[in-house]
Amino acid sequence: MSAHDFSKEFFALYHAAVFEALGGDASRYNAKIGIILADAWLKRLDEPPVDSKGFKEAVEAYMRGPFRFADIAEMTFDAQGGASLYVKGCDICSGNELLRSGGKAGSCPISQMVKSAMGRSLRRNVELAGSEKPGPVGECYLKYRIHADEGQSRS
Repeated sequence: MSAHDFSKEFFALYHAAVFEALGGDASRYNAKIGIILADAWLKRLDEPPVDSKGFKEAVEAYMRGPFRFADIAEMTFDAQGGASLYVKGCDICSGNELLRSGGKAGSCPISQMVKSAMGRSLRRNVELAGSEKPGPVGECYLKYRIHADEGQSRS
């Protein structure tokens, strides 16, 4: 580990502390943080992806590289307007477990980041349809519904 990398434990504790400090405003800030993360990612790109294949490739590359928050982050799209981000070994989920053990709700800014980035890139309205947690802490499927009508612009 280099001098600037963070341990999973540090990141989990930091995530839990930030969202606990936000208190009742945590859910509102969760969405805002996701939008800020999406903006930061989109600004790094020479060209934003314009289709599902390009989005999948670009977001997976980012989440394997400089924005690595999990061991696995894989994006899929289906022909019915659905999309899913499969995550395994997520550092944020460990922080959410700390929050839950203290009686607080967890918050996932990644779910909002992907929603915002996908909507802006594909120029469609995107809805977070939910999440499924099939395995241990840190494993989930973030589910999205992509609507056929044009959504947000890329500004």
